[in-house]
Amino acid sequence: MTLKINGREIGAGRTYVIAEIGNNHNGSFDRAVDMVDRAVASGADCAKFQMRHLDELYRKRSLTKDGEDLGTEYILDLLRRFDLGVEQHRKLFHYCRQKGVEYMCTPWDERSVAVLEDFGVHAYKVASADLTNLSLLGVLARTGKPLILSTGMSLTEEVRVSVQYLDARGARYALLHCNSTYPAPLHDINLRWMGELRKIHPLVGYSGHERGSNVSLAAVALGACIVERHFTLDRLMEGPDHAASLTEAEFRAMVNGIREIEQALGSGEARTLSQGEMINREN
Repeated sequence: MTLKINGREIGAGRTYVIAEIGNNHNGSFDRAVDMVDRAVASGADCAKFQMRHLDELYRKRSLTKDGEDLGTEYILDLLRRFDLGVEQHRKLFHYCRQKGVEYMCTPWDERSVAVLEDFGVHAYKVASADLTNLSLLGVLARTGKPLILSTGMSLTEEVRVSVQYLDARGARYALLHCNSTYPAPLHDINLRWMGELRKIHPLVGYSGHERGSNVSLAAVALGACIVERHFTLDRLMEGPDHAASLTEAEFRAMVNGIREIEQALGSGEARTLSQGEMINREN
């Protein structure tokens, strides 16, 4: 089984690499453009962002700081400062097209889906937090666009319910194994779960929040058809995702490692002697 995103076939042997810029631009459009350039230079196939309309996501009393949840107030403060506007996203969409990299976005609400449909995006990414948001999944399925869904924080039965919901609507999609801790402790990642996830749906990738890239490389060796990693200019910047992100040099090294692993994996067909082995055998 494969999935096509703007002509790129996912699941056919070449790992689709997503640089999750998200809100790591910290609200600066110029920084977002620079990060697209750096993601392209690092070998990413896709530069991904996030779009949200706060009045559709949060209760009015939370938005007006009448609630008692200080954690929500902290996140809302960051989002208000770090979100980009619709027209800035539109410019990024066109800029990515000029640079030959796929612009993708995670819509956190239905209004954002409508905006992105107006852009003409080719696919959507669904955050782990929305894997069980069947209302939003229904809206996304109706677009007919390919979907990539992270499965962090969800139980096996919840993944099955969402898969059944999408299948019933004829959606085309891939699932990403994910541990939604930032950064994720190695002992909690459980990469072997990808094999079980593949029994639920055949197209499986990996979205990593661990430090470094070794686990992401191991995911490719275990058959991940997509790898998504957060991308940052500086892990010490303010914001919730920087600490679990890769720098440009780290991201480039990961992509190079992925391409090497793809060559080394081979076809899995019956063993034959390589030219070097034949020479050594003769000697």
